[in-house]
Amino acid sequence: MTNGDVVGIVEVKYKAHENDLDRLDRKMHNFKKLFPIYQNYKQYGAIAAFHINDDAKKAALSRGYFVLQRSGDLVHAESGEHLTVL
Repeated sequence: MTNGDVVGIVEVKYKAHENDLDRLDRKMHNFKKLFPIYQNYKQYGAIAAFHINDDAKKAALSRGYFVLQRSGDLVHAESGEHLTVL
């Protein structure tokens, strides 16, 4: 996803685990090398899943990633300190 000078990299899973965060780490690290057009963009990472266990959620937030998950008919988005209901 891009918007102005910002790019968002989202790892999408049905059920997210901690090892999926390692995959996201690699994508975040290599993204600007693989896509130099985005070299000067601010970069954000997120993991999106229908289900994410508590350990993986805590690990994602501690790594500075956004967590997007479904809760009933709503979608919850978390980042370190904030919770947004979409």
